Amino acid sequence: QTSDIIDRQIRHMTRLLDDLLDVSRVTGGRIELDQSPHDMRALVADAVEQARPLMQNSRHRLEVHVPDDTAPVHGDATRIVQVVTNLLNNAAKYTPPEGRISLTLAQDGDEVAVTVRDNGIGIEPALLPHVFDLFVQGERSPDRSMGGLGLGLALVKSLAELHGGTVEGESAGAGAGSCFTVK
Repeated sequence: QTSDIIDRQIRHMTRLLDDLLDVSRVTGGRIELDQSPHDMRALVADAVEQARPLMQNSRHRLEVHVPDDTAPVHGDATRIVQVVTNLLNNAAKYTPPEGRISLTLAQDGDEVAVTVRDNGIGIEPALLPHVFDLFVQGERSPDRSMGGLGLGLALVKSLAELHGGTVEGESAGAGAGSCFTVK
């Protein structure tokens, strides 16, 4: 049991350190994107695979909706997967066990949008304008032990903007879940 705890803590600390280094590189302008054409459906599948263990631990029900046709994007595959994974992980952290999380990939003309919606704890109206700021995070609950440093959404925003994209967050308030869309 002690070994399992140590292992979980090492993985958690590694993720935090990686996020800190990524934020430092992005905000310092020291990141170069390896841009090439991709099918966003494949990148979404990779992100879902990376986020699935966290969701399974909390028995979340994940629904994924992707188009039948190719959803072409031009960007850095690793960083795009990181953006979607961060959104999924954030939803998992703030959604109680057995909650619902959905990911929808949509294409409108030459724009591709990924929307991650959850029925989690929601975001207080006063916090919503600041969720993309560094070190900002929602209230911790006793059943949410996988808290971070408030880097994930700041990193999502920075990486989306580096790709010429945007990200928006919505919530009707406490207990009303959250919705994040990156384009």
